[in-house]
Amino acid sequence: MEMSQLTMQLLGRRVSSRKAAFWSSRFDQVADRLVTHYGVPKLGNFRDPVKEVFYIILSARTAEIQYRRIHRELFRKYSTLEKLAMAPRCKIVACINDGGLANKRAMQVRNIAGRMLADFGPSPSRALRKMNAEQAFTYLLGLPGAGPKSTLCVMMYSLDFDVFPVDVHVNRICARIGAIPKGLKHYQAQNMLPGLVPDGRSKELHVGLVVHGRRICTPRDPSCTMCFLKDLCRTGKAKRVA
Repeated sequence: MEMSQLTMQLLGRRVSSRKAAFWSSRFDQVADRLVTHYGVPKLGNFRDPVKEVFYIILSARTAEIQYRRIHRELFRKYSTLEKLAMAPRCKIVACINDGGLANKRAMQVRNIAGRMLADFGPSPSRALRKMNAEQAFTYLLGLPGAGPKSTLCVMMYSLDFDVFPVDVHVNRICARIGAIPKGLKHYQAQNMLPGLVPDGRSKELHVGLVVHGRRICTPRDPSCTMCFLKDLCRTGKAKRVA
């Protein structure tokens, strides 16, 4: 099954075949250039889906240096799900406080640990890896604090499903390129973009756009003169960048 079809199926969405054909070809070129310049960086994500669940939950609306640190500290202090599920909420709050929204996230973290233990016992990672795409998506989406983007991230990074999560960098760059309208809400962009991405390029495109959004196509004052995508980009062309 093609990536765009799988992601759109999981989200219950459809895309125009004509639009998909054009943008699939365009994003193939974009992915090639991103891989040439950046490779396929790991961005600190985990092969263990359980660790990745907490990593993604803690990363929302938090600077990279902070969520990496608090995730590392959380698992240093609570090395097992059992310890995490039994920890007092105030202790978890103190552990992750630097990341913001600590009270809300502490409850989510503890509840996720308890839910996984109740559902799978001491080996939830093994159980998650045995699931098909629909099962994994449904289960992960039902965890406290998880949304479609978070769920798709875990599926892509840790479970090797060819799905396409849309974060703020992906949304911003794809709007500037011209694939989607500017100003879309996150959930709107997530519902539209996966159907435009070519088969097998989801991870390369996602991580490449994240890096590009941090280095070149920044939220304010993007460095269009330095951008190796400018000839493929509506914004770059409009600025008549040499």
